[in-house]
Amino acid sequence: MTEHRHCPPAELPLARNRFRVRSLLVGLGFVLMLFLVWLSVRGFTWPATFLKSGAAKQSQTQPAQPLQTGQTTTPGPLALSGSPPAISPELLKSQLTQVLSDIKEANQKKDLPQLLSLYSSNVPQLTQRAQGIAKTWKIYDYPKMEFEIEQIRSLGDHKAKALVTWGVEVKNISTGTTKNFSKTYLINFAKESGQWRVNAIEKIE
Repeated sequence: MTEHRHCPPAELPLARNRFRVRSLLVGLGFVLMLFLVWLSVRGFTWPATFLKSGAAKQSQTQPAQPLQTGQTTTPGPLALSGSPPAISPELLKSQLTQVLSDIKEANQKKDLPQLLSLYSSNVPQLTQRAQGIAKTWKIYDYPKMEFEIEQIRSLGDHKAKALVTWGVEVKNISTGTTKNFSKTYLINFAKESGQWRVNAIEKIE
């Protein structure tokens, strides 16, 4: 008679528990595999926090690539403005001082073309004034001419005004007598073709 072997009653629950655990693990593994496949199909991108710190720093510190042909960049605020920076007070004073120095030289040399070149073409009755200056030069010399710029105000890139006091020694050519006087003028300047010129003169009492 063939003998049948039976597991002891105490081992049956243990075997059943092991079978259930294995089945559960196999099922979880299968579900996890399906989840990963679904993510790859959907094109899932891992957050940046999962990158290594070294890789993250390298991506942040990479130098800008040179501009290729056909590419354009947006201009900054300065390029958009299109206006040059305002002239400094020191440079403006230096340029206006040069104009006044040239006026002094033209008067002492009695060079009418040089003097007229220092005045704007917009000055009213410029031709008549030039004729009056030419007549005055036939009567007087100017042995001494000094000026002092007391105030300067910029009115933009192409306009300015200055308060100027002239101290002049006038000599009558016929009699040889001299006379000194001092007068203050409010002079308007305009920049034309890159050159500052006198645009208007107002005598200050």
